[in-house]
Amino acid sequence: MVDTSSDRMWNAIRAWTMNLEDYPGWKEWRRNRIGHTLYFEEAFATALQKYEAEFQFSEEVEKEHTIIIQYIGLVEAVESLKDCEYYFRRYPFRGLPVSRHRHITNVCEMFFGRFYEMKERIKKYFEAVSAVEPMHRLKIGAFIKKFDKIFEHELRERNLAHHHRRFEDIATNHVLLTHLISAADADKGWEREHLTAYRKLSNEWVQRVRRRGAQMDDFLEAIAAATLATCSFLSALLPDEPKSSSLDRPD
Repeated sequence: MVDTSSDRMWNAIRAWTMNLEDYPGWKEWRRNRIGHTLYFEEAFATALQKYEAEFQFSEEVEKEHTIIIQYIGLVEAVESLKDCEYYFRRYPFRGLPVSRHRHITNVCEMFFGRFYEMKERIKKYFEAVSAVEPMHRLKIGAFIKKFDKIFEHELRERNLAHHHRRFEDIATNHVLLTHLISAADADKGWEREHLTAYRKLSNEWVQRVRRRGAQMDDFLEAIAAATLATCSFLSALLPDEPKSSSLDRPD
């Protein structure tokens, strides 16, 4: 099995997290925070309300912790994008007033939104990296421009749907029209046409999610490699971690 930068990043995060167990007050705060979350509706939870606030680390550890949390956020954003495959594959509203056209349009817009979310998270992530390693030589601007170029269509559609109009294209309009005709025509032929169009379109979107998810994995791999090459507090936890100051951009 190939040892990827993403794998090494997770190994470094696990090691850093284990070291955090020795930080004064952290284990007690975390235990009580879990208790407050589990039993927040119970009468005795009042005594644990002080654990709603975030734990206060030293300035240095807080900066490192921010990188860890934001990297996990990047991973979660990519996984959320990939989850869209299953929304496209399922239509759970049979017998309810949510048409197949509205369902697939909603999932398309959710899918587009994941790309904007990832872009904003990448920018905030490298702000956190810069706070720990202000003298880094990462070409962050070029990296984000590459992201914009590769995912130009999705980012544009997200902007249009968010600010101007609902998403539509000829394929989704075909699903809509066949639905409207089948609802007004007793001939079952149009209903079959509608179902065929919907299934074809949903499968096309499933394949698109898989392709884009794989490309997003490439960006995450590049981010992990750049982080380990730049942040010594993580790379020092790994044996024989290669050193580099570049930020490779996926093609």
